[in-house]
Amino acid sequence: MPPKRKADAPSAPSTSTGPAPRIAHWLMKAEPDPRLERGIDVAFSIDHLRTCHTTAWDGVRNPEAKTIMKERMRFGDDVLFYHSNTKVPGIAGLARISSRQSYPDPSAFDPKHPYFDPRSERESPKWWLVDVEFVEKWERLVPLGLLQKLAGMAKDGVLTKEQRNEVGFLDEDKLNAIKGMALLNRGRLSVQPVTEEAFEAVVLLSKKGGWEHWPGKWNPKASSAASSKTSAKNETGATVANVEEDEKPKATRKAARSTNTDKPAAAKKAKVENIPSSQATEGVRRSSRRRSGV
Repeated sequence: MPPKRKADAPSAPSTSTGPAPRIAHWLMKAEPDPRLERGIDVAFSIDHLRTCHTTAWDGVRNPEAKTIMKERMRFGDDVLFYHSNTKVPGIAGLARISSRQSYPDPSAFDPKHPYFDPRSERESPKWWLVDVEFVEKWERLVPLGLLQKLAGMAKDGVLTKEQRNEVGFLDEDKLNAIKGMALLNRGRLSVQPVTEEAFEAVVLLSKKGGWEHWPGKWNPKASSAASSKTSAKNETGATVANVEEDEKPKATRKAARSTNTDKPAAAKKAKVENIPSSQATEGVRRSSRRRSGV
């Protein structure tokens, strides 16, 4: 049985002004889409977690992420479950730290495991983990692109006044907390601390919505709807122009055509003769391709 880290002794409450409260919220990343690592599919989505309910969060090979799990996480801490390396990355739901303490990652000792590490020994383990249990899958995934938009980091600029009103349930403190998230500033870290303010903001974004129609690469449904609306508007404009032309009095249309065609025949003939032969031939070739359907 691998050695477990000793649980911290409970500390007496302090009445003096001490350090900032302990971080008790985290973001943990997993890949929902199939991907082979040494011939083994390492996909793990929130649906997988819901099925198994509890899992050992093994395979983490980043020293900082390991330290967070080994030394900072505690039983009952909240977790934002993040889908990474997928078409629309984002936070898919909630989980919770369910182990009373961290313990050595056994996958590092297994030569058949995709994340086997020969440098990690049972007597002096290098990698540690915690157990994580399922809490909730959200109806609205909170996309990474939405958080970037709210933080003013999106390529399409900052929020419009209308968009800001649509997420008015987020005060400025919560927007600033989103902007300071490690997810937006240290994106590659697979286990990250999350402030209580940022945690609450993300939960509100999923529960309340209001942003689902915002277009962006992170929101393909809304982008598709916006494109369809624009296309329909353009088609409507073209139809109106044609209708306006058709609604002109016949006499007016006939007069306009006469104005364009009442030129001396000699002038028209001269104009045709002045066209270089190469251009005239090119025009014929283009017409031929159109007729042949090429």
